[in-house]
Amino acid sequence: MAGARPPAGGPAVSLTRVAARLTTPLAYVAVFGGLQVLLLWTLRAHVGTWVAAISTGGVLALLGLIVRVEGRWGLKLGVTAVLGALTAIGPTLVAVVQRPALGLTMEHDGLLQIESAIDRLLHGQPIYGVDWSTTPMARLPWNLTTDGNPALHHMAYFPLTILVGIPFRLLSGALGLPFDYRIVLIGFALVGLLAIAALPITAERRLMVTAAIYISPLITLYLWSGRNDIEFLAVVLLSLTLLSRGHPVLAAGALGIAVALKPFAWLAVPFLLVVVVMRWRAGQRRLELWGSLAALTIAPIVTIVPFLLVNPQAFWTDVVLYTSGGVPDAYPIQGYGFGEILYDAHLIAHRTDAFPFTAFQLAALVPVLWLAGRALVRRPTAGRWMAGYGGALFAFMFFARFFNDNYVAVVISLFLCVLPLGAASLGPPRAARAARLAA
Repeated sequence: MAGARPPAGGPAVSLTRVAARLTTPLAYVAVFGGLQVLLLWTLRAHVGTWVAAISTGGVLALLGLIVRVEGRWGLKLGVTAVLGALTAIGPTLVAVVQRPALGLTMEHDGLLQIESAIDRLLHGQPIYGVDWSTTPMARLPWNLTTDGNPALHHMAYFPLTILVGIPFRLLSGALGLPFDYRIVLIGFALVGLLAIAALPITAERRLMVTAAIYISPLITLYLWSGRNDIEFLAVVLLSLTLLSRGHPVLAAGALGIAVALKPFAWLAVPFLLVVVVMRWRAGQRRLELWGSLAALTIAPIVTIVPFLLVNPQAFWTDVVLYTSGGVPDAYPIQGYGFGEILYDAHLIAHRTDAFPFTAFQLAALVPVLWLAGRALVRRPTAGRWMAGYGGALFAFMFFARFFNDNYVAVVISLFLCVLPLGAASLGPPRAARAARLAA
């Protein structure tokens, strides 16, 4: 009968149940581990056959452990962390070791530019407003635009991305070893692993977050080739861990470092501030509020302002105008977002054309921030924090000039962490809430 309700216990599908069945340790390891192993075998000439073989055995062993052993989630988490380190860091180390003999194979152009920028800084030379056409980066092929790679004339990375590599460069030189910036990325990858291990959620859920980031080609594929997204992602995870453990000042300092590494981390700032303000209103000392605000700004001010003051025009052109379309040789419109749709529909004639993407970004971003912020206020949990940040990042990236494959991977990975993070509270301490209610 039309309009009749389905009988109790009938075939009505619950989206919540479907999501619950898909977000289990077994599903995460089976799906992401399977994809990771497949990719490792596909790229075995670059990442090493032994890495692919050991990773395959590790994934199968972990699946068997999850299926056959009841409980013991601490052991399972430990195996997952080791496997994550192997599949994420192992291929990266292989690429680092093989590079002097094989030359450039799968390296990203940004990796080469950062390495050249580190050398320039060590020699007291500028890194913004510089021609990079005589560096190793120029040897990589480019066919997206007819005038060559525009990055040869612009440095889009924030200064801290280069500065963190200097100690590693000096150490490599002292040891007589060739320098590869992926060593820095490995360090950040380890920070991210430790941050996940310290999350105040069950070992079962930490296993799932580890699998989503480190036993998944969504992030690790780009780590192997030297893209630096793992830097800001690891520090954002560290910030969330510190926040969920009741250390907002340290969390703000960590997020400030993430902001100084990559502008995408800015979109997590509103959600951090929501939690900090909630704690203050619940009775926490005002010193915590002001300390958090100060900690948030230290790293961006200390690392960005000096370079901005040295040559404001060069910094603004490279970091802002180049990525937003404000110069003739701007970063090309490409990827999987709104810009590519407009280009394919011939509403934009050339990939380097200017277009008011910012207006569309704001139109999409403001309602996401409003709705996600209200949801976080109603129930301040790590899952809602991550959902808000992932949603804001997606809105910002999709309507930008470019929504590259590695950006898509970051957004998907963040959303994959939402349900495992679950209801871990970011709210004020119970004692502070009780004191406020009693007042």
